[in-house]
Amino acid sequence: MQTLYVRYCAFFPITRTQDIAIELLLSVTTLEEQVSRYANITLVFYTLSAYKQNYLDLCAMFSFPSRVIALDEEYASELTRWEEIANEIKHKTKTDHRCIIRMFADFHILPPDQHRLLIGCDIFFLKVPQEVLAFTWNPNKQAKVLYMADMFSFGGTLYKLRHYKPPILEGLLGDFYCLAPGVHLTEEAIKGCLRMIDDWPGGAHRWDPIPRFDDAHACEQQAAAILLHPFGGQLLPAGRYSHNTILDELAVIHTHSISNITVLLADKMKARARELVAVWPE
Repeated sequence: MQTLYVRYCAFFPITRTQDIAIELLLSVTTLEEQVSRYANITLVFYTLSAYKQNYLDLCAMFSFPSRVIALDEEYASELTRWEEIANEIKHKTKTDHRCIIRMFADFHILPPDQHRLLIGCDIFFLKVPQEVLAFTWNPNKQAKVLYMADMFSFGGTLYKLRHYKPPILEGLLGDFYCLAPGVHLTEEAIKGCLRMIDDWPGGAHRWDPIPRFDDAHACEQQAAAILLHPFGGQLLPAGRYSHNTILDELAVIHTHSISNITVLLADKMKARARELVAVWPE
């Protein structure tokens, strides 16, 4: 039986005073409500040993199978190697550094013969993501990568990369894409691509068009857009899968605005989220 592995990366404790922890709790709540009834889900958390029990406790509150992976315990030697590669990259933010580790882990740990939905802690399922489910149900699909685009940062267009001439998965958002069975990247390919990107001039001029944020390095996202293109990409409809823009027909939104999310969520999901938040220490 095919399993949909849904991966989060969470190198932080779960507390009621951290916005990112609240985002994660809300995200998993929406996943439970809008996806788990229709797919054979296994939830995967990458974290660190200091926070492992937090996530074991969290997973115990949900009905779907889960795996909590403390990278510094189970993959200590690999984590050291990935950290060394990430430390080589000059043009990056702290978030980029974590995303580089996340990308290496995705193609080392998750089973390549299964569907893998790779998402950020700030992804929220407002309705049933029918396009994602259809992708996982179809055994004969030609495109092997289903992805959301970042239209918000680039004025409503699909970005390209100014210094890379071959085709890419234009517009790919690094916090929401689904891989079909058989999609795999080697560590050498990821490392080489990241190094190539890092040799380009840093900052907003890597993108075409230039985004609204000057510090938009996102080297891991750029590497994914490059390396996954040969597998064939299927772009999710922008009216239903949105980065940071509230639209009438949204199924999934990517945003850090908790106030926006609480307005958009159905009462049932808000009540469930409040139950989860109430049990965590401040």
